[in-house]
Amino acid sequence: MIELILGTLYGLLVGIVPSAGATTGLVVLYSFMYIFPNEYSAIIFIMATIAASTTADTFASVLLGIPGANSAAATIQDGYPLAKRGKAELALSAAITSSTFNGMLWGIIVFMGLEHLSFIYNYVGSIQLWFITLFAFICVVTVLGKKWYLGVLGILVGILLGLVGTDPITNAPRLTFGWQYLESGFQLMPLIAGVFAIPQIIDGILGWSAPVQHDQKSYKLLGIYSVWKNLGLSLRGGAIGAIIGFLPGLGGAVSDWISYGHSIATTRKPKIAFGKGNIRGVIGPEGSNNAQKATSMITTVLFGIPGAPFAAIVMGLLMYLNIELGDPALFYDAQIFESMLFGFLGGTLVVALIMFALLKPICYITRIPIKFFFPALLALLVWASVQYTGGWEDYVIFLFFTIAGYIFHKLKISKPALLLTFILFERFELLTVQLLTRYF
Repeated sequence: MIELILGTLYGLLVGIVPSAGATTGLVVLYSFMYIFPNEYSAIIFIMATIAASTTADTFASVLLGIPGANSAAATIQDGYPLAKRGKAELALSAAITSSTFNGMLWGIIVFMGLEHLSFIYNYVGSIQLWFITLFAFICVVTVLGKKWYLGVLGILVGILLGLVGTDPITNAPRLTFGWQYLESGFQLMPLIAGVFAIPQIIDGILGWSAPVQHDQKSYKLLGIYSVWKNLGLSLRGGAIGAIIGFLPGLGGAVSDWISYGHSIATTRKPKIAFGKGNIRGVIGPEGSNNAQKATSMITTVLFGIPGAPFAAIVMGLLMYLNIELGDPALFYDAQIFESMLFGFLGGTLVVALIMFALLKPICYITRIPIKFFFPALLALLVWASVQYTGGWEDYVIFLFFTIAGYIFHKLKISKPALLLTFILFERFELLTVQLLTRYF
């Protein structure tokens, strides 16, 4: 039980750090795996961390307009405008409820039935993965409506950044300009910090004004009621997240943006425009993220194929404990699956209770000028961005994306489209090569 509580608290802390999220939190654990008394305790801690951080990353997205993780970027579109209108508690309450409900639902389905799902993966091929990725690109562009061209520009910039690294066909350096550091491509964390967080912080410092604070005494219950009223949307968001999570390598950003696009497509004549504070724009993507985390573990555990970036870290952590995911011998140890179930469900439920208890105090963050906590935010962003090597190269890349991100921000190039394309580019390129080789 102590592992569950500690893992949940650690996940909560990681989740509220802007631009960090489950992946960064799990990377830090590499230095502490020796402290667990056995592998089952470690699994409980890891799964609780994943579940808690995935719910808690909503705080930064709603209150600061900075994604707590790349998968929380979609929530910003309507969550942050709600906070600026003094309805942060409404957005957070709805987000927590939708995330927790779908996390519990899909956590039960996945971790109780994990041993019986191996046959499904035989029906998913490269062509299905290619089309679902293309669909994600379309969704993130259509969100912009008449300004779709800004989404296309974001996709093109994302492709350009994704091309930097090593050519998957020739295995030769590509667009590295002779810099060996770039042969592995740009790292995700400095891109998220520079493109999303820094421009938002700068704008906050230059143009901050206290948001109008409405009476929030009933917003907690109103957020829960909003999810109940839009339960179908929440469930469909969870289903989208579950499907995307099951497809290896796509990650949470895809499911959240598809869910957000679905929220728009299924809303007739909205009273409040999306992007201006429509609560359905929070409920849909937040229903998706926890479900995606659960189903991402299907291919990771059964086949040793990471369902998302965080799942690759989980594989590495468990190797320290001599647990090799994808090994058929894994199914002879039922306690492993029981530990996963307990850690994920427990972390999902406990973090929700903590967040609801602290909801109103945390909402007061919206009344504090961002300049007062800018130094701490900047330190956290730099720390999260220089974990790759810790050398001077990491700082150069962070500075590059800080400058580039602010330019993109001023040009109003779609940052979500850029981020989504960058995350998916490597897999999309490999899938495209496979399809061209097979069918042409």
